Amino acid sequence: MIQSSSKAEILQSIRKHKARFPDAANGYPVQSPVSGFSTDELIDTFKQNLKNAGANVIELEENVVDETITSLWKDTLDFSKPETCAEFAVSCALDQLEKIEHLVFPGHFGVAENGAIWLEDKDLPNRLLPFITQQLILRLDIREIVPTMQDAYRRINLMETGFGVFISGPSKTADIEQSLVYGAHGAKELTVLLVLR
Repeated sequence: MIQSSSKAEILQSIRKHKARFPDAANGYPVQSPVSGFSTDELIDTFKQNLKNAGANVIELEENVVDETITSLWKDTLDFSKPETCAEFAVSCALDQLEKIEHLVFPGHFGVAENGAIWLEDKDLPNRLLPFITQQLILRLDIREIVPTMQDAYRRINLMETGFGVFISGPSKTADIEQSLVYGAHGAKELTVLLVLR
């Protein structure tokens, strides 16, 4: 017969057997930021990992970003512009969203080790947007690349954002008949515009 324990006994046992880490202040190990990478190494690693994830990468000067977007995609919604954000607020009709083909969002920073780009809710008037578009275009300042996810989490202020997401490539799954399918849960294509300043 299994003997039941009270909640207090279980919690006391957990506290008693909890692992001890060197950082006694918060009970968790702290990993130091990675150093020693040159800017060029960070950028090259970031670009390679984006390509490995299935993304397209375009490096361009800031003064030709809008022109490039217009020339490559038609009917693009650029959410770095306040008027676009106002048009597609949280309360917008769902039939407005289903017609969306090309979206541009500003990325806050990129992560070299996996090619992920951090987006925050202040740039996403509707959280569905990055996942329902066919073509997702992310603009990122080339100077805003950190080496690892540990460095990335140090840059996220959870007191200032209610929602955020890392995106590192187009949506894909291999669950369907064991073949790789793009666009199953989100955008079919991701293009990252690395903006040189």
